[in-house]
Amino acid sequence: MEDNNQVSLEEVEGDNNQEAGYVEVPNENSFVHVLESKMEVGQVVNSVEDAYLLHCQYAHAKGFSVRKGDKRYFSRTNELQSKEFHCSCKGLKDEKCSSKRIPVYQKSVIRTQCKAKLKITREKGCEWRVSRFFEEHNHEMFAPDQTHLLRSARNISHAKKSTLEAMVNAGISVSNAVSFMENETCGPQNLGFIRKDAYDHMSRLKKYTKVENEDTTALIQYFINKANQENYFYWNVQLDDDDRVMNFFFRDYRCEVDYEYFGDVLSIDTTYRTNKYNLICAPFVGINHHMQNVLFGLAFMSDETQSSFEWLFATFLDSMNGRQPQTIFSDQCQAMMNAIETIFPLSHHRLCQWHINQNAPSHFGSLNGDYVFKGLWYKCMNHCDSEDEFESTWKYMIETYDLDCHKWLNDMYKLKKKWSTAFMNGRFSAGLLATSRSEVTNMVLKKAGNKMSSLYDFVLNYEKIQNNWREREKTEDTRCRHGNPAQILNNHPLLINSSNVYTMSIYHLFEVEMIMWGP
Repeated sequence: MEDNNQVSLEEVEGDNNQEAGYVEVPNENSFVHVLESKMEVGQVVNSVEDAYLLHCQYAHAKGFSVRKGDKRYFSRTNELQSKEFHCSCKGLKDEKCSSKRIPVYQKSVIRTQCKAKLKITREKGCEWRVSRFFEEHNHEMFAPDQTHLLRSARNISHAKKSTLEAMVNAGISVSNAVSFMENETCGPQNLGFIRKDAYDHMSRLKKYTKVENEDTTALIQYFINKANQENYFYWNVQLDDDDRVMNFFFRDYRCEVDYEYFGDVLSIDTTYRTNKYNLICAPFVGINHHMQNVLFGLAFMSDETQSSFEWLFATFLDSMNGRQPQTIFSDQCQAMMNAIETIFPLSHHRLCQWHINQNAPSHFGSLNGDYVFKGLWYKCMNHCDSEDEFESTWKYMIETYDLDCHKWLNDMYKLKKKWSTAFMNGRFSAGLLATSRSEVTNMVLKKAGNKMSSLYDFVLNYEKIQNNWREREKTEDTRCRHGNPAQILNNHPLLINSSNVYTMSIYHLFEVEMIMWGP
């Protein structure tokens, strides 16, 4: 069947243009004009996909790229009512909270607040119609010999994916495989994708096909069975465009209960990777009333991009009824920092001091041997009692050592609220200054798997470790219920009352604190 929205150059030719022995060659402007007439307000389109393809065809002929925009549904249904398609230069670069973020790299700015767009709408049960078409752009168009580079003009078809994969599997490099396919299609402008797309596809394929289908199936079936047996068991899996597992998260009912009691402080560390698939293991760790580690859930991630972290944190938050922790500890991963800022806006994000101090000597240079400088740095980190004291100490350190142009210190100053204890007043952190709780957890989790372990086996071993931790908590509960802590100061009324309220571990912390700072 002929596609009403696919316009050929021959359609532009009129009968009046033909004379004996002569046919006028249609120009590009005529082709664009025909496409514009198909997108005039009131014109009927068969579907959302047809509207997108029509707008892409028009965009590529004119020299700009298309970005899918807002959509709206009919009230109380999942039935689409309207859809917009924009020029890729719509809007401006996202500058939100940029002063707090230290970008890993700088992207080129391509957004110019371009207003060009196509909008289609429909009444319930009726056909789609163009309701808005604005064709004016405020930026330069791409030349005809460059339009094949536009993002919306590039797509690796299933047939070309199969060809590319077969050639690479046969030992041909990605670069040579693309060169061969370019020759077969008479040039890169006819291939439909660029080399970067090919490398990205093969990279994703290599990453995800390592997770064997049988292992994924067994794991998901295990989650389904657990959910059927436990009413509050929670699990979620994120798939890529080719339906391969990217990330997954799960927690049982006890994790939710533990988070309800002990979820004020959350530690996240992603430095441990499983061996068989090289997936990132991301345990959500807290501290219970015996100062023991407690697990709130476990995730496996294929990468450490901001979008993956946002999916993970949003999933965790959904599993915990939307309750955000008071304080979150993590390492200095920019993608994770951005995601925490987006998903946990009410939480106080703290950076691991241990990681910062491990990284600092590589930036201090000759100052590493200056003990006065080191003393000022450590004072800023841990020994300033107020924000004003921090500011005055920092200013003195910078001025004394002429460090106004020191990039790393300037970057750390922007993040001061995330690592200096001077900014922790009034914020509960359970005494933590680092992600050491997560790192200890990672050490234990390494026992759950080896180079030959499947994900399914790892999850089973993880649950055994989790059950052992819960037994330790139960043992400590029993000890506290049927015994009293040994007291340094006997017959002290406050300590006697505290011994009846606190667990033994917390009582001993309180007793030492009282003796050190009490009257």
